[in-house]
Amino acid sequence: MQTQDPNDQPSKPPLQFGIRTLLGIMVAVSLLFGTLQWLGVSPLGSAMVLVILVVSVAAAVGLVIAIAGATDDEQ
Repeated sequence: MQTQDPNDQPSKPPLQFGIRTLLGIMVAVSLLFGTLQWLGVSPLGSAMVLVILVVSVAAAVGLVIAIAGATDDEQ
C-alpha cells in the first residue's frame, strides 16, 4: 500500500476539447469554405486557405502545450 505525501499536489487533467468545441470548429470551417465556394474562389485559393488553417492550428496547439508545460514546472 502506498502512502501519499501531504506535499504532493494532485495532477492536472490532460488538455482536452469537448464535443461542443469540436462541433463549433466544424461549423466555422464549413461556413468558411461554403463562403469561399459562394464567392467563386478557385480550388487553388481554397487549398491555400486550408494550408494556412492547418499551419495556424498546429502553431496554436504547440503554443498551448508549451504554456501548459511551463505552468506545470512552476511549483
